[in-house]
Amino acid sequence: MVDLTRLPAGVTRAMTGIAVIGFVIAVGVHLATFGPLSWAPWISGTWPLLFFAIFPVAGSAIVVLSFARVPVDVLLGALPAPIKIAGALLTAYVFINFAIFFRTTFGHVPPPMAVARGFTGHALFFFAAAAIMWYEFDRIRAGKLELDPAPGDESSERDPLPRPLSRWIVLQTRLSGSECAGRLMRVPRSRRLSLVGGYGLRGVATPEGFRLELGGQQTSMVYAVGRFEGAGPTFIRVLITFKRWILVSFASLVALVPVVAWTLIPVGFAWQGIAFVIVFAGGGNLVFGMAQMRSLQAQIQRATESEPVSIV
Repeated sequence: MVDLTRLPAGVTRAMTGIAVIGFVIAVGVHLATFGPLSWAPWISGTWPLLFFAIFPVAGSAIVVLSFARVPVDVLLGALPAPIKIAGALLTAYVFINFAIFFRTTFGHVPPPMAVARGFTGHALFFFAAAAIMWYEFDRIRAGKLELDPAPGDESSERDPLPRPLSRWIVLQTRLSGSECAGRLMRVPRSRRLSLVGGYGLRGVATPEGFRLELGGQQTSMVYAVGRFEGAGPTFIRVLITFKRWILVSFASLVALVPVVAWTLIPVGFAWQGIAFVIVFAGGGNLVFGMAQMRSLQAQIQRATESEPVSIV
């Protein structure tokens, strides 16, 4: 496991700078593909170098992310709002750019400028993603970004989502609030192979309550907020809910359905493409999130030695 706080400052800052420079060059080359055809020779000689440079720059960031087991939503959630909006717009543009490239070049030899435009779109995304990841690694190294922030969404807690996207439960335990809090912060990793919830819990827990999500690099699509009441027995009121940004992502996938269908028309695969997006991307993530909810509840119950009860 990589300790990001011990990464050399020169490495994180240099890689951030390289990724930013790569992104700027990618923007320039991509815009040049809309220029006169006389630019095609130098563009055709430049974009392959740019494209293959993605692998060491973005690949190194992915390797560090994998070994550090840092959840992606922690990195993205700490970004300033303007960068999040710009990133979402860039992602949408890259997706549409590839759709246009595939749709207009399928079945015949594409012109050099079209090829360059299609592949530099990928470079835009990966250099931007690498720059963001290395920038966040540098913030973690410098102590400016907390690795285990308590999850929370005031709007979801004030006005809970409908079932099955959220659930209220009441647990009862013989342990005190302080004992429960200590146990929740020490939930061990599972020694068995587990596709969901194998790395314990992450967040904060105090004698008054807790905010927790599943640990590990895997993004937790749900989180739990709870409070302790009474003593001997102690009652734990818990809300387990999907994160709202996850649902926004699902909605974005649905919005991309027409683009997917239009892209796949040349291969006679339009409706199958729509079904794939809806069933696997949307439905599959929903099922996975429900599995995370069950795992999160089970780990909270085991740690606090509690059982569900029916009280108002």
